[in-house]
Amino acid sequence: MVRNLMIILMLMVAVAASGCTAEANIDEPISLGLLYPGEIERVDRMEVMSGSTGEKKMFDDAGQVQSWLKSIQDIELTVSLDQSKKDGFLYSVSLFEGDKKTMGFTPNFIDDKYYETDERVVEAIEVLFEKQ
Repeated sequence: MVRNLMIILMLMVAVAASGCTAEANIDEPISLGLLYPGEIERVDRMEVMSGSTGEKKMFDDAGQVQSWLKSIQDIELTVSLDQSKKDGFLYSVSLFEGDKKTMGFTPNFIDDKYYETDERVVEAIEVLFEKQ
């Protein structure tokens, strides 16, 4: 009887430990390139909207779009511990393949998950937005 209880207790500890390990892996830093649902090299157009003014700018030069994406796609993003809903945004970026919108994100929100704001992403968006 004691032996059976020990086996059950050890199994429970093993299951709990494996659950903790799996959850830790979920929140490892990840890049925009890996979050993109498909091949990011196929993006040929994007729209950027300023959250403060509502102004929208369309970028339809595929070379410019790809150059910009390459400059930010490997920046590692860290999931925010605070996943509570937030109001407003600095910029919103929509990516397109042809006429199909394939992904939308803000500097701190991608795919229904909040990330710590990385100033390199914000700066890249600002530079792009102010260029045009």
